[in-house]
Amino acid sequence: MTLKKVKNLQDYLINKIFRIIKTKNPKIVFDTRKIKEGDIFIGIKNKNNNGSNYYQEALKKKCLLAIIDKKIQNKKVIFVPNVMKFLKILSAKILNNYKGNIIAVTGSVGKTSFKENIYNFLAKEKQNAYKSYRNFNNELGLITNICNINLKSTHSIFELGINQINEMKKLTNILNPHYVLITNVENSHIGNFGNYKNLLLNKLYLLESTNLKKALVNLNKKYQLVPNKYKLNKNITFMNFTKDINFNKTKSKNKIFYLNFIYNFEENYIKSDSNDLISNNIAVISFIFISMFFYKSNYNKYFFKKSLLKGHGKVIKVNKNKRNYLIYDHSYNASPYSMDKNLDNFLSISNNTNRLIILGSMKELGNQKTKFHKYIIKKLLNLKNCIFIGEEFYDLRKKSNNNFYLNYIDSINDLNKYLKKINYVFVMGSRLNNLDKLIKKLC
Repeated sequence: MTLKKVKNLQDYLINKIFRIIKTKNPKIVFDTRKIKEGDIFIGIKNKNNNGSNYYQEALKKKCLLAIIDKKIQNKKVIFVPNVMKFLKILSAKILNNYKGNIIAVTGSVGKTSFKENIYNFLAKEKQNAYKSYRNFNNELGLITNICNINLKSTHSIFELGINQINEMKKLTNILNPHYVLITNVENSHIGNFGNYKNLLLNKLYLLESTNLKKALVNLNKKYQLVPNKYKLNKNITFMNFTKDINFNKTKSKNKIFYLNFIYNFEENYIKSDSNDLISNNIAVISFIFISMFFYKSNYNKYFFKKSLLKGHGKVIKVNKNKRNYLIYDHSYNASPYSMDKNLDNFLSISNNTNRLIILGSMKELGNQKTKFHKYIIKKLLNLKNCIFIGEEFYDLRKKSNNNFYLNYIDSINDLNKYLKKINYVFVMGSRLNNLDKLIKKLC
């Protein structure tokens, strides 16, 4: 088959799939466990597996089509040599035909919560909005989310995440958003970038979007490292939350919190579902982002509890051995910034005698791992009932009187002595520590 014929066949297939998406609005799914009748299955190949091998399961679940890299005689099966490449072309076709505003949210911490919060606000404003699925924010997640976009929506909000050099360049070139929110740039995955400057420049590449209209960047340190091309761009606003926001007071009524703060010499009043340090941060930055780039609404609630997805900072109520206690579960991920801020939040709602703090080590910090783990140990040095898990903490055990363990299994036998007297348990660490399994023991 000639190259021209191959291209014509590819164009035909892309147009065919696009017409189906436009008229039937099926979901694009690459996990056969989540397929429902009428969905389109795509068989993605990675280093360990080839999703195309599971096409029969997709067909059994009555998928509308299966796009795979295998030549199968079935009218529901579409063969393409490279499924990922085909998907990229399809996503570009969809974006070229999308008429709404594209919003991109990135940052070291809080991406998912900010994305969900902005979506909830727009939905409350009766805007026809679309949001990317959970925290699927890498290249495959972005492309799949684009393919699932609601073409009739007026706003589409995507979360973008990176942990490698040049990854943001790929994501930016795919999405090219109109509006950008960078929630913060901290030391997450810094080991993969070598130093903070490289990390910062990679995050800021999102500002290179060819469609960029407005951007808000919350940068709490190292502003001097920002290139002048961004500083001088009138469409890009930089803020420092810790310096630029002055809270006056907070009051509550009927479980709604009223926040009063000053930004840019202007006094603002907004509502929130919650009043802890993290939700206040989300509420204020969401307010500034939305009011600068869209409109100021009469409905002025800027943080919604439902913006915190399950698994993201959930609270578990436990009744065990005639004891009641709460577990603040942050076992899904950790970085120096997120651990520091979530600890501050937890310490503000508990006291030193009735709480247990369980921390797993933080990964992908490179040659800075000792610095950041020392900081956390020092922060908790004078507190009771602290457990540190993971080799990064364990290597520093001589510097503290608290309990250190190489893995969560070694710590289990000692947990019971704490559970007899505590009311609050805080658990946080990188996924590789398997703290979710420890939480199951606590429950």
